[in-house]
Amino acid sequence: MLSGLGHDLIAIRELEGTQALREPDLFFTEYEHSHATRAVEPLVSLAGLFAAKEAFFKAVPQLRGNYWTDVEVVHDHHGAPRFRLHGALHSAVVEHGLSIHLSISHAGDYASAVVVAERAGAAA
Repeated sequence: MLSGLGHDLIAIRELEGTQALREPDLFFTEYEHSHATRAVEPLVSLAGLFAAKEAFFKAVPQLRGNYWTDVEVVHDHHGAPRFRLHGALHSAVVEHGLSIHLSISHAGDYASAVVVAERAGAAA
């Protein structure tokens, strides 16, 4: 059963010169920094990760008050993104019985992310 939906759209140029995004463990984990650094366009990658985290917190507003690095975007062997949650945030998602789904898109000067939160085991 749908529990929450979040979307974020960001103009990539808005992140140019934002040094805080490059500070270790402030917005992004070491894995996320490494992933973005290896990308053809690192700023585009960071914009997608940023949009994903914004969309996550919009989809589950009841879970606000956690650190940005508690929400980590990782990729499977096909490159598809998914969340890996840490600490109290992970525990809260489990406690609420949520399953979280992520899609990230890039087009031109924009990055976008959509997050769907479903309550596990609930009838549709």
